[in-house]
Amino acid sequence: MIPLFKVHVPPNIGQKIQQVFDEGVITEGIYADTFEKEFGELVGNKNVSLLNSGTSALTLAYKLANLDRDTEIITTPMTCMATNEPAHLAGARLVFADIDPTTGNIDPESVKKRLTKKTRAVVGVHWAGQPFDIKTITDIVKDYDPTISVIEDAAHALGASYMGKPIGTHSDFVCFSFQAIKHLTTVDGGAICSLRPEDDARIKRLRWFGLDRKYPGSRWEQDITEAGYKFHMNNVNAIIGLEQMKYVNGIISAHKKHGLFFDKHIKNDKLTKLQRDHNSESAYWIYTILADDRDDFKSYLYEHGIASDVVHVRNDRYSVFDQYRQDDLVGTEAFCSKMINIPVGYWLTDDNLEKIVSVVNAY
Repeated sequence: MIPLFKVHVPPNIGQKIQQVFDEGVITEGIYADTFEKEFGELVGNKNVSLLNSGTSALTLAYKLANLDRDTEIITTPMTCMATNEPAHLAGARLVFADIDPTTGNIDPESVKKRLTKKTRAVVGVHWAGQPFDIKTITDIVKDYDPTISVIEDAAHALGASYMGKPIGTHSDFVCFSFQAIKHLTTVDGGAICSLRPEDDARIKRLRWFGLDRKYPGSRWEQDITEAGYKFHMNNVNAIIGLEQMKYVNGIISAHKKHGLFFDKHIKNDKLTKLQRDHNSESAYWIYTILADDRDDFKSYLYEHGIASDVVHVRNDRYSVFDQYRQDDLVGTEAFCSKMINIPVGYWLTDDNLEKIVSVVNAY
């Protein structure tokens, strides 16, 4: 079976982890500091803070966007529950925008229609690694109210670019995930990039109970002026991240190479590929295909030794979000009823690629 996902494990990673334990500093320390710096260089933004998960990154983004019980956030239903549950827990009202069924990404016109005086944030997901239309949405949002935060859930999109700049450099807050099956994994972990240095400084305090771990002198002399969380990354996860950094460019390049190969060679009138925006470059975390009879297509792939899955389902189907359901998400319905994902990752061989194309085209 050609797997849909495969965890990248650097050689000798066990020895590196043992090194951290032998040194005896397993919480946040030099390895976390070094990984944070290297990751910032990778995405082109020095205002970056490492965290213990992508969910924590989103939680802090919503905190800085001032979400509370009197506010609203415009969001996409087509995502992992981690995008929307932190906003719900903050007490904000979730306003689901529709998605473009040709891309899986949040629809700017739907966002525009849903803006109100209570809107404090708009969050979009770069579905499958394909950037959503950041500029159009930012222009719409900031023209309506410059104080509204634009947030990118970039869990799928490490290595993607938009208008010639890497994802991580465009919006108020950009949240990455280092969960097990992402391009770069630290087992679990995440990062948040900010446009403004002052926001990054605040995040660095909030991730550790409201204290600055780099405070000169005794950290216990500090006053806590804002209650924080225990969201920092430890040295064990960080050493894994540092080892992964040695391979991440190759991993991302392989995903892109394979995705472009599928874009060119998959040709089947029964199936639809996602549209690509010439202003952006996908990270091809997964490769999405739309099939009229998704279950039949999935069974067909399985019979031919190719794994596939929906990966995420529309969040508004969960009962926890009952109060936010809407009847006009026609693009979401069209996409979700047909969407299936096939392997595209770094682990695929040339023979795998040829087989997948041959099987998909013969369906």
